[in-house]
Amino acid sequence: MKQEKIVVPVDFTIASGQAVTQAIVIAQKTNSTILLLHCMEPVSAEKKKINQKLVEEKLNLLTKKIEAEGVKCEHIIADGSIFDQIPMIANRPDNFMMVIGTHGIQGIKQKMLGADILKIVRKISIPCLIVQEDCMTKNFGPIVFPVGSHDNFRRLAESTATFAIKFGAEIHIYSVNRKGDEASERIRQNTALAKEIFTIKTVPFKYHSEDAYVISVGYAKQTLKYANLIGAGLVSIMSVNSDEHYYFAQSDKETMINNEYNIPVFCVSGIDAE
Repeated sequence: MKQEKIVVPVDFTIASGQAVTQAIVIAQKTNSTILLLHCMEPVSAEKKKINQKLVEEKLNLLTKKIEAEGVKCEHIIADGSIFDQIPMIANRPDNFMMVIGTHGIQGIKQKMLGADILKIVRKISIPCLIVQEDCMTKNFGPIVFPVGSHDNFRRLAESTATFAIKFGAEIHIYSVNRKGDEASERIRQNTALAKEIFTIKTVPFKYHSEDAYVISVGYAKQTLKYANLIGAGLVSIMSVNSDEHYYFAQSDKETMINNEYNIPVFCVSGIDAE
């Protein structure tokens, strides 16, 4: 049977090195292979020849390092923007997941910042794991699963359940209650849907709802405090914004991705593969 691939965009920074580290753990657990992807922005022909040789040398060394861990690895160099090339390659049918590193809210290197990461993963049909430079987890559990009002929430629940099963992780379905702001019908439906999916797939889970105590426009900060409190190894979210909370969803997702606790973020766009 053909092995599925984990796509890992690399720019040879600490963040992409962390993505490689976590991808190796996932590959070992899922019997998958790794595909390293480096994107080269347009430059002069002479400079491109020099750059490509240096990149190829680095990719060869990284490939050998990964294979020394017992994981089959290959690599490719793509010409063009990360915003075009990464989604195009990640959406190939033999890939099942992407792991990508973020440099956080500071630094401009390779454009791998929170907002830019979101632009990329929203174009990708497979689940994406976003890891920070100082991410430490390798077991990915427990998983905090904040409930959203997205139309395609089933995709996130099913993908999270599949990942949780691989790592024997418990899922914490989580919601924040605000005084005078009742949960919408869609939130209630998606909560029930998640419970049903986790029950059918026999994934251990618990439901935790608490009153708002963090002064914030969105829900990310309190969700992350809860995740840190329980020692979460993962937070699972939709990468796209829901209509219900559209006005603060973007900033909430950037807060999640660049969280101060360095908890990896598992996200699903909900789009269909082309």
